[in-house]
This record gives sequence, structure tokens and C-alpha cells, in this order.
Amino acid sequence: MGVIENGTVSGELPSNEAFAVHYPGYPSSTSRAVDSLGGAQAILKARTSPSNKLELRFRPDDPYSHPTFGELRPCNNNFLLKISKTQSIERNSDAELAADIVALVPQAYHFEGMVDYQHVVAVHADAARRKKRNWAEVEEPHFDKGGLMDVDHEDVMILLPPLFSPKDVPENIVLRPPPTLSSKTKQDEFAEQCWKMDMEPVLAIDFNIKDILPKVNWEEYVTQGSNQWEWQMFLTNLFDERPIWPKESLNERLLDKGLSFTIEMFRRHLSRIAYYFSSGPFLRFWIRKGYDPRKDPGSCLYQRIDFRVPQPLRSYCDSITDKGLKHRWEDVCAFRVFPYKLHTSLQFFELADDYIQQEIRKPSTQTTCTVSFMKGLILWLQL
Repeated sequence: MGVIENGTVSGELPSNEAFAVHYPGYPSSTSRAVDSLGGAQAILKARTSPSNKLELRFRPDDPYSHPTFGELRPCNNNFLLKISKTQSIERNSDAELAADIVALVPQAYHFEGMVDYQHVVAVHADAARRKKRNWAEVEEPHFDKGGLMDVDHEDVMILLPPLFSPKDVPENIVLRPPPTLSSKTKQDEFAEQCWKMDMEPVLAIDFNIKDILPKVNWEEYVTQGSNQWEWQMFLTNLFDERPIWPKESLNERLLDKGLSFTIEMFRRHLSRIAYYFSSGPFLRFWIRKGYDPRKDPGSCLYQRIDFRVPQPLRSYCDSITDKGLKHRWEDVCAFRVFPYKLHTSLQFFELADDYIQQEIRKPSTQTTCTVSFMKGLILWLQL
């Protein structure tokens, strides 16, 4: 039994050893704290793990709870004490404190990550407690005719953020000073910001939609003579050549012109003058705004056909990819090279083959355009 005198504990040093956990919070109970650490088995597993990391989830029942990790560090001269009171036989005497030195604590887990940075699903706490919802048994949400969830019944969309806190420990970020911009560049950026406020979002349109997107007068938002104007005018002229384009074909035409964009900038320029369907014979082909291929019998020239490499020949694609080779799009459409992708979407109009061009220009027997609309052309490709 240890003795406390003048605030100092004295006694025999034990041979037992223990470890401590500096818990970054105030748990309601010890069992709750153990559950948030994964339970006794998870703690024992962490003790034997080479990484010496202890995972903590403040809401262990929530699969979207952001974990934080404790790092094992050595301690100096730390002991685990058991404080107790000893009641004297005499009623009027005060209780005396006693302290047992239970174990030596040579190591402890420290949590120094961003434990207060959490993604919490938007569920009212009172409703969640009433329902006692089991996150592992959440059913698929039922939608009404309008496509929205019924908020009156406290149903919410349980969505995991696409990108959430890749960093666990805060880091210093050194930002480069902004470059000095010329007056013309500032003018272009100002015009681009004005256009962003009025630009429609780039979304795939359902093929069965009643009305397609109308033509937009982009010239009102872009400064004439600027780089933005030149790039946009070049794309507009391409869609004047034909109303529907595959993305790969557009990209190659831009590269031949000496123009190179980021993916975001490329989509931004296209969204001003074009749209695309999420299904149907023109799937993900860019279509000029104001043009509805479903109402034009001649649009069958621009429909899509998928070419998939057979299983026995897929090793050729892998070898081309390993060598870092990438063919020109026009060579792929002319069947002069072996496809470097297992699945390639081609456009009938661009296929450089006399037989194919002759067949697609024959009068169509179909009077309506549906999701599965095709001219019935069968391609026999000899590779």
C-alpha cells in the first residue's frame, strides 16, 4: 500500500508495465472510449503492429467518421496510481487517502492530428437517437415522382465527400506570389470571370428530354481580339463544319492548330457552344447548341459505334501502352493502326472506308430516332 504524505506518494516500485492513451476529448464512459478506439481487440492489434498507430473514431457507428491516429511515444518516470480512501473507525475523523503504485508507464499514445475536423452526416441528433439507425443496414432512399427526397420524413442523402482531408496533421504551405499580369491578360481574365457567372453548368442531358439547349451568343461575354476569342472562334468554326464531334477528334484538331488546353479549360470552351447526351446513339459526343439530332434524319452519319478489342488480342493494346505509344486519331479512324485502348468510341462520319461511307449514306428506313437508333450497319474489321 502506497502512502501519501504532504502531497507525495511513496511506496515500492512495481514490476508491472502498462501504456497510456492521451484521449483527445471527454468520453461519457470508459467503455465508450474503448469502443471509439476499435475495442479491446483493435487496441491489442495496434500494440503489436509495426506502425505503432492507434486509430480513433469518435463515432464508431458511423462509417463516414473521419479517423485520427495516435502515435506511440516513450514516457519518463510515469506511473499508474490507484487512489483510494480509507475510512477510520472513529466517525469524527476524516477519511485518509491511500495510493497504490500499480504499474510503470513507459509508453503513451498521443493524438496530434486534426481531431476536430470531422465530416458529420446531416441527420438531426434527436431524430437519429429516436430511430437508432444502424448505418450498416441503411436502405436505398426512395424518391418521389419529382426526384427529390421527402425532407418531412427526415430522410437525407448519405454522401461521402469526393475528397476529404487527405492530411491528418496540419502543414505549412508556401504560396508563390502572383505574377505580374499585363493589361491584356487582366482584361481576358476579367472577361472570363464575367462569363463564369453566366455560363451554364456542364451536365449530361437525358436523351428523352423534350427540348435541347438553345444556342448562346457567347460573343457578348468574350472580349474580341483576346486569346479567349480566338480559341472560341476556332471551336465555333469546327461545329459549323459539322454539328456533332467526338472529343478525341476535337482535341486533335486543336493540337494541329497549336492550341493546347487543360481539361477544365477545354470543357469550359465547349460548354459555351455545345452539349452532350448521357445515352443514345450520340453518347458523349459534343453537339452544337440549338441543333437537335433526334429531329434530323441526316444525323445518322454522326452516330456512335463502339469498337472493342477481342480478348485474345488485348495483349497488343497492353504492349502499345507499355511503350508509351499513342496514335493519331485519324489513323485510328482509318484502321491504319491497332487501337491502343480496349474500348474505343468511333463516329461513322470519320471512318475512312469507302464501303462504310457508302452504307451510311443510304436512305434510312427509320422515321424516328430512339435511344437504340442505328442504321443496321455491320462492320467486319480485319486486323
